[in-house]
Amino acid sequence: MQFYEIEEMLLGPILKVHEWIEEAELNSVALPHAMNVSSINSEGKPSSRMVLLKRISQEGFVFFTDYEGNKGKQIIESPNVALTFWWAKTNKQIRIEGLCSKVSDQENDAYFSSRPKGSQISASVSLQSETLESYEDLIAKSEKFELEHQDKEIIRPARWGGFIVEPASIEFWIDQKNRLHKRELFSKTGTEWKKELLSP
Repeated sequence: MQFYEIEEMLLGPILKVHEWIEEAELNSVALPHAMNVSSINSEGKPSSRMVLLKRISQEGFVFFTDYEGNKGKQIIESPNVALTFWWAKTNKQIRIEGLCSKVSDQENDAYFSSRPKGSQISASVSLQSETLESYEDLIAKSEKFELEHQDKEIIRPARWGGFIVEPASIEFWIDQKNRLHKRELFSKTGTEWKKELLSP
């Protein structure tokens, strides 16, 4: 199953990320492309949450969200973020640190139009992170929107779109029973990757 778009030929540590995700899929991990995104707010306080990887290329890793939700606001204010993949079934972890920026409106529109209609409706009616009077009100709003757009194209809300994380470092970690875990760090300078082994 193709969980995310693969753009162009992948090389080096970017390719290795893709290979480890594929390995997790082969080991029946339900969402092998799920990753934790960590960001900080204007006060320097950290937040973490799970998102789904939707595109991978030599430039970086793309996920989609609400630009005006807490996550989107934090990333726009402080674009240095960290990604973490962890798969218990393979005993492997990947940590990625890098700079986050918005993808193009063209990519946002193309991906939004490819989503199931239910997902388009959710993105249109849910103002992420804002306080709700009740969950029932949100359901009613969703049902009303769906009726109004039965035979209409749903236009992507301006507040919804993607971010790309351009990696500065990628660390691969493999669990070992003797606790001497294997750690391999790739650091990027310009277009070149430097590889180092780290003590666990």
